[in-house]
Amino acid sequence: MNNHASIKEEQTLNLIREVEGNPSANQRVLSQKLNVSLGKTNYLLRELAKKGMIKIASFSKNLKKARKIRYILTQKGLQQKIRLTYQFLQVKEAEYKRLKNEYDKYVNGRS
Repeated sequence: MNNHASIKEEQTLNLIREVEGNPSANQRVLSQKLNVSLGKTNYLLRELAKKGMIKIASFSKNLKKARKIRYILTQKGLQQKIRLTYQFLQVKEAEYKRLKNEYDKYVNGRS
């Protein structure tokens, strides 16, 4: 997996986690929490909705006010979260092993 795909998957995982934890957060709040642009947040949310991982529910008691939106994680979205979390942990474990090997070589080489 290349670095660009890895970053996008990490952003997707973080967005799924935020949506699951705070379904009524608006896009501006989500973009600030994820430290990505508002446009990128909008793009990621639309992609997740297209893929059936989240549902976008619109509700408002007052029709004259701006509509409120709630993001709901679907069963498919939950499965994706589990898959991405597993991949993320695999990457971090491989990174840890690589760094540990470098450290061990450095420490053993100094002795």
